[in-house]
Amino acid sequence: MGQWIWLGTFATMVGGGGHPVWIDPDKCYGCVLCLRACSMKAIRIHRGVAHILPERCVQCGDCFRVCPHGAIRCHTTPLAEVARYKHAVAAASPTLFSQFGYKVTPNQVLLALRRLGFDQVVDMGWLCEMNSAAMEEHLLRHPELRPGISPSCPAVVRLIANRYPSLLKNILPVLPPRVFAAKVIKERMAQRLGWPPEEVAVFHIAPCAAKMAGPQDPVVMDQPHVDGVISFSEIYGPLLGALQGLEEKTTLQKCSGAGIAWAMSGGQAAAVNVEHTLDVAGFQEVVNILEMLEAGRLGDLRFLEAHVCPDGCLGGPLVVENRYRAKSVTLRQIRRYGVLSRINRQRVRKMMDERLFDWEGGITPRPLPPLDPDPRQAILKMKAIQALTALLPGGECGICGAPDCHTFASDVILGQAREQDCPFMKNRARALRAREEPSMTTVREIAEQLGLEVAAGGAGLDRAVAGGYASDLLSDVMANAKAGSLWLTIQAHQNVVAVAVLKELAAVVLVGGRRPAEDTAAKAEAEGVPILVSDQGAFELAGRLHDLGI
Repeated sequence: MGQWIWLGTFATMVGGGGHPVWIDPDKCYGCVLCLRACSMKAIRIHRGVAHILPERCVQCGDCFRVCPHGAIRCHTTPLAEVARYKHAVAAASPTLFSQFGYKVTPNQVLLALRRLGFDQVVDMGWLCEMNSAAMEEHLLRHPELRPGISPSCPAVVRLIANRYPSLLKNILPVLPPRVFAAKVIKERMAQRLGWPPEEVAVFHIAPCAAKMAGPQDPVVMDQPHVDGVISFSEIYGPLLGALQGLEEKTTLQKCSGAGIAWAMSGGQAAAVNVEHTLDVAGFQEVVNILEMLEAGRLGDLRFLEAHVCPDGCLGGPLVVENRYRAKSVTLRQIRRYGVLSRINRQRVRKMMDERLFDWEGGITPRPLPPLDPDPRQAILKMKAIQALTALLPGGECGICGAPDCHTFASDVILGQAREQDCPFMKNRARALRAREEPSMTTVREIAEQLGLEVAAGGAGLDRAVAGGYASDLLSDVMANAKAGSLWLTIQAHQNVVAVAVLKELAAVVLVGGRRPAEDTAAKAEAEGVPILVSDQGAFELAGRLHDLGI
């Protein structure tokens, strides 16, 4: 197991485990690309490292796609885990069929999986066809359900549980194929083969990490039967090797093109034979449709297929093949095997009557916590957030560690960030402090605050200070220094006094422990130009002056 690093309310995962998406702090440069890509605003940058807020994350994988440093990792099951179990069964997403080009058939992919050490390999495409029939049958039995939402994409289910809990009742209570497959394998296949169920492990081979759930996950009902999720990227290389010299003597493929079509967006909508179906893919597009449903629109819709990934599972974050080429391969396979499903509908109805498709538990709403349990305090905090947001520049630079100014303001009011984390607010506070503390504007007060020695020109200590300038070139000072400035320099000859008089400077500060020459001190006394002495260098002293608002 990995180790959680907690930073206030922020956490990152070191070494995997726990949350399926985690960040390797040794590889993260805080480049803010993931911050901008996260539609759920579930990422913050703290001390130069990105951190995931688990309660906000729906595991869509968008951050994984954009990270150029390989810092964002997806925790899936290593292929080596298969050897730990006496009876290991593979249940691969039909998306896997699209990863090996036009010449490799689905049956060859299934046979290659068996060569990798699995005792049995299940054609998930066939079970996807059964799932389509089960969802269609449920909609026909429950005409009041409008629309029924497919539960196949766990990121969509998490999104609904997080932001649209009122739509949870619309999610079809039909086990997704990966769970249905594992349940059938453990309850029926194991019995038929004489395997003790406790010795059977089902590994789902998936294009994303969203199907790895933790105990607090709203889709934890998926997990009683699935023992591991192996990613395409993990198994792709071994599968390529297993395909070499493969003899296709056995037929494991049962699915038609209707099952293969589940790999891409629209495959389910085409297979569920009810009026008014809709398929949508892409995070923002899914959000738009869910908001329309929550607002009471699309009332005539019967079935919604939704995927957060572009083009459905073909665009999963852990696929290997380019999604456009994979889609081309998938369409060719659909044409080759036909779109008519060969499953026995009567058998599916019987399995539904036996409750084999039923969930063993419901989906848990997981809305974000309110600003405050007390409604009155929540209203006050909302007003404070709005007021602070109005003071911010309104950009999305990410320098503060939050994705936008409104989110940053919320973090500040909720005690999860500080105003000075925003450079704009830090400079604004400094300017306000300078206005509110006018006594800090004389040479005398600055000398006392910074512990500077008055070496000459004490008569001018009450001069007002309007700014500062650091340079050792007299010509540069004469050209650029503003009247009323403190001049930081190492030059100690009497010409510095002449320049100070010419430019009407407030005082001269000799840095690095240098002291004025005798004639310099005498001239400063005569002109009333204060000469101060500091043991610090110009850089450090300038920083201290800046902190004072100079």
